[in-house]
Amino acid sequence: MSSRVVYFDHNDQSPDPEWPFKVGEAGFVWIDEEGDIDTDVQVRIPPNAVHALHGHGVVDQLNKIDLSWGPVGNGRDAVVGPGNVEEVARLFYEADRMTYGAVHDLRVDVIDEVEYRIVINNREYQRTLSRLQFMSVTAGRLGHGLRLKLG
Repeated sequence: MSSRVVYFDHNDQSPDPEWPFKVGEAGFVWIDEEGDIDTDVQVRIPPNAVHALHGHGVVDQLNKIDLSWGPVGNGRDAVVGPGNVEEVARLFYEADRMTYGAVHDLRVDVIDEVEYRIVINNREYQRTLSRLQFMSVTAGRLGHGLRLKLG
């Protein structure tokens, strides 16, 4: 049993939050003119959204998709091929429905008898999901894959 509880500070806007709170990013994957695989960053994913995606089971659902490289959620790059980006968009749209009318207080980790938690800011999570939805739909339209990196 933990002896102390530490909540994520939503006012801390630093790009690298204090461990064990994690960040992520997402972008397009495509083959350039030389035949090399290239990628970019389209969406920075703040700790609030990273932990909501984990806590709501979205990461588990993403890992059920046929990934070209993965898994999603271990802090490393995962790649979804062009043929599966529509399924990713669908999962992000479904995740958006979980945000309405509820308070989500999620356990992040327990380290040395300290329990780390985050209360999900639904508005911020919805904004991030909207960006991820747009990016996924755009990738499908352009024939690109997606790169997801979630802590």
